[in-house]
Amino acid sequence: MESNDMKKPAFPALAAACSLFLIAVPGIALAGVPCVTREFKTTLIKDACTKGGQDEAKKSMKKFLATTKNKVPSIKDCKSCHSALSPNYPRTPDALEQFQKAGGK
Repeated sequence: MESNDMKKPAFPALAAACSLFLIAVPGIALAGVPCVTREFKTTLIKDACTKGGQDEAKKSMKKFLATTKNKVPSIKDCKSCHSALSPNYPRTPDALEQFQKAGGK
């Protein structure tokens, strides 16, 4: 009977520990596929990658692109600044310059 009494407090303690871990480390639980780059040259992408990985970065860039197309005619789509897309999204040599010219930070 003593061993059964020992099991009762173990479950709530384990549940509390798991909950605390998920609260303390939300980026691991929610970030999704992490961004490949580790050296961020723009605040937009650094913040997006921190918030939600590649999915959030992609959303942020699509939103930026939608507002930029009319301002800077040379930027038409993702391939205007990226030589290839998923999973690494390598930038063209002038990508950062184009991004900044379009008002990106």
